[in-house]
Order: sequence, then C-alpha cells, then structure tokens
Amino acid sequence: MKNKKSLSLVALLSLGLMLTACQKDPKNDEPSSTNVSQEMKKDDASNKSNDSSDADKEKSSEVSLADWEGEWNDMGGYLDKDEVQSAFKTLAEKEKVDEKEAKENYLKKRKCDFGGLEIKDNKIKFLKDFPDKKGEVIGESEYKYVGKEEVEHGGHKLEWDIFEAVNDDAPYKFILMMPIHGEESLTHFHMRYGDDKDKLLKDEGWFPTFVKPNTTDAQIIDEITE
Repeated sequence: MKNKKSLSLVALLSLGLMLTACQKDPKNDEPSSTNVSQEMKKDDASNKSNDSSDADKEKSSEVSLADWEGEWNDMGGYLDKDEVQSAFKTLAEKEKVDEKEAKENYLKKRKCDFGGLEIKDNKIKFLKDFPDKKGEVIGESEYKYVGKEEVEHGGHKLEWDIFEAVNDDAPYKFILMMPIHGEESLTHFHMRYGDDKDKLLKDEGWFPTFVKPNTTDAQIIDEITE
C-alpha cells in the first residue's frame, strides 16, 4: 500500500514538472517590439546615410563658374591682326571659297559683343577689351548653374552648361559654356550669351571663343586652319 502511494506521488510530481515546462510565455515566440524598433531605426539611418552620400556626390560633381575662373581674351580680338591673315588664305583653299568669304564666315562664327572676361567664383565681368589692356567693364553679374543641355551639331553631340543670372540688371540672362579644352595646342572654351535660352541652344553657327591672355598668333593661326 505504501508503495502504491509513493508511486502515485511520484507520478503527480512528474506531471506537474511537465506542465510547468510546456507553459512557455507566448511573448517569447514573437519578435521583440524593442528589437524591431531598433532594426527599423538602423535601416532608416542607413537609408538616410545613402541618400546623403548620393546628394554629396551630386553636389560635388555639380558645375560652377569657378571651373572657368580667370581672365580670358575674346578670340575675335586676334582675327584682324596682320600676323594671322595668311590663315584665311589657307582656310579658303580648304573650304573651296575665296579668301574674303572665308574670313567673313569665320568672323561671323566667332562674333562677340565684348573683348574679354574676368570670372571669379560665381561672378562674370564682361570687358570691352582684353583684361591685360585694362578693358572697361561693360557689365557684370552673378550666375547660378541651372543644368546641362545636349545638342547635335554636324553629326556630333555637344554639351552646354547653362547658367542663369542672379542679378536683375545682368547684361545677359543666360550664359552657355562648354568645358575648357585644347590644352595641348590652344587652351580655350566656347560660350554663348543672351536672354532666350532655347534660341541660343538652336543656333548652329555661332561659337564665341575665349583664349588665355598668353595666347600667341601662331596658336590662333593653327586654330583657324585646323
């Protein structure tokens, strides 16, 4: 009889232990709300970091007038010099027109209403003559970068960087710039200016050109006859 009671007691104790072991807190089967919140914060911070990184890259690659900073001479100021006239004879032969027509066409392509530029930070000064001739300032303004436009010209793609005047009294509302190039022969860039951006982009035969003040006549001749 005592043995039976002992066995019954052991059985009851075992059953109690089994029930206790099976009664898990249901909360432990679910993801912790604290952990989820922390993971969401981490993901959000990571996304913000990536967005910030992308914005920084875009900002660092954005064009500014500082890319053209310095003093520049209008190429047109060289084209009537006696020392470069032989270039138009070569150009005429190349284009199969007479020398007078060759020069007229070239001057029209390079026509500019000012003789020089001084560019510093985001400001342009338009000068009546070359900067080293102490050219009179005929206008100035700050400009902000507003984007790029790609156009076709002679089967090639040309890209203009577009700047819009910040000042209401700016001589030209829009300035279109091409990157500086030709460092191996003649450092220069092409630009356009005016108040109608679309008209400026559509013009296929007008390329005012600016060169470094130390440009030589020989370099100008090479540029005309290339």
